Amino acid sequence: MKRTMCVATGCMVLAVVAGLMIGCGGREDSTNGPRIALVMKARTNPFFARMEAGAREAAERTGAQLTVLSIERETDFDKQAALIEDMVAQGVDAILIAPADSKAVVAPLMGAQSKGIYIVNLDNKIDAEVAGQAGLKVHCFVGPDNAAGAYKATRHLLERMGNQGEIAILEGIRGVDNAEARKRGFMQAVEEAGSAVQLVASESAEWETEMAMEKANGILQRFPDLAGLFCANDSMALGAIQAIAAAGKQQQVKVAGYDNLEAARDAMAKGALECTVEQNPEAMGAIGLQAALDLIAGKPVDSVVPVETELITPE
Repeated sequence: MKRTMCVATGCMVLAVVAGLMIGCGGREDSTNGPRIALVMKARTNPFFARMEAGAREAAERTGAQLTVLSIERETDFDKQAALIEDMVAQGVDAILIAPADSKAVVAPLMGAQSKGIYIVNLDNKIDAEVAGQAGLKVHCFVGPDNAAGAYKATRHLLERMGNQGEIAILEGIRGVDNAEARKRGFMQAVEEAGSAVQLVASESAEWETEMAMEKANGILQRFPDLAGLFCANDSMALGAIQAIAAAGKQQQVKVAGYDNLEAARDAMAKGALECTVEQNPEAMGAIGLQAALDLIAGKPVDSVVPVETELITPE
């Protein structure tokens, strides 16, 4: 696969940890170091298995006690809030949080703040306005520029479309920071393309494969001349590819994804996907855990630690 950008400062090569265990029950590494909780989004997305691997590698290297928890579905907002509350009750020293909802996590994290627990935000930014109104202080954000990643992918998709024709987008959960950022990046690229490209549909499939298949099928029926489809994550791209294949339009409709999942790379190898975007989740997990340890030790930590996105193409 071709990568078109370098990995961010601070990103490291990480060994994949064997025996990953992601689930609502979680697992705690048996050490005597600081207690850190990693609360992630849906375990059905392999992206978060990679984030866990990075965090676990860093925990083993530093001696931190790491508990990993995740929700079942991307929309299990209340469940993620309950997981945070449970970690607060257990008295962890820091929480690494990859929010399912940028706003819904603010209230439970206020409980963490009241107990002096450090908060490190990964991947999807906590809503700054809601956090500010509540008085929540996020000590550090570790993650990508989602708008920039989506812009790169859309530009590549447009090139594969010959910079003309009808294009559509399958969004993530509306109102969630990374979903909105990816839509902004997509829109910027489409607007720059000019009148030869027509945006015909913008729908949310909530990060889900099956919903994406249904939404893509509906778009294809309404817009039989569709030439391109940007999907804001690879799970949705895989669903859209199924709908396109069922309609017999594999040669007509070009698809772009986001997350660089193994299944997406397989789809690229088969010619079903034009590109995806690597966000280096292992680096997010590792850098986030180190940031938490530095905060616990009283060391200065940057408020934002960027992790660069990389465009991945079949070449």
